[in-house]
Amino acid sequence: MKMKRKDENPMSLKKKYYGVMIAGFVLFLGIMTYYSMQFQAKRQQAKQEINLNEKSVDVEGKATNKTTETTEETTQEKEKAESKQTMNQTVTYNGKTKMTWPVVGNVILPYSVDTTVYFESLDQYRVNKGILIEAKAGTDVKALKNARVEEIRKNAEFGQMVVLNLGNEYTALYGQMKNLTVKEGDFVSKGQVIGQVAKPTDYYTLEGANLYLQLEKSKKTMNPISYLKE
Repeated sequence: MKMKRKDENPMSLKKKYYGVMIAGFVLFLGIMTYYSMQFQAKRQQAKQEINLNEKSVDVEGKATNKTTETTEETTQEKEKAESKQTMNQTVTYNGKTKMTWPVVGNVILPYSVDTTVYFESLDQYRVNKGILIEAKAGTDVKALKNARVEEIRKNAEFGQMVVLNLGNEYTALYGQMKNLTVKEGDFVSKGQVIGQVAKPTDYYTLEGANLYLQLEKSKKTMNPISYLKE
């Protein structure tokens, strides 16, 4: 004889339903917590990798900058060495070859270091370590020969001056110049225009516009006329 099944209590079914819901929710929270932890771990790892990459790039950048600086320094040293070598090869003078006149004109005050000569503007006798070549203001002034511009300076007596290194300790000083076309360190060729004759300074107002030329060998003055073409 079959036993008749009794219907379950509605309250019991409701409890089971809530139990299943709570278990599912707890399981869901557990899964979300797990994946959240995994995500945070991966995120932290990614941050560390980015930091390492940034440090690597920074180190590489510094290394590249250092390499670039070293290369630039090496290039500059090479250029200086080549410039010095070029000067030694092209700027030479034996003291025998006649050089070209810087301007065409009469010598109005000669070279004289053993005796004195009369300076009209100063109204006095004094030695003259160079020569004064008569020339109108604005006349082009040319290089005696291939040379290097060693120095550019000014003083009250000769105004703006240019010193050319002729090679082998020979130098030529030009005085009373203006409108220079060269700067210190430049190489000039024979006959190249390096500037113009300026108005005379107060030391030479009565002598008139002129170019002052002083020639030296090992810091000792010499008569420029002896080294210029006739």
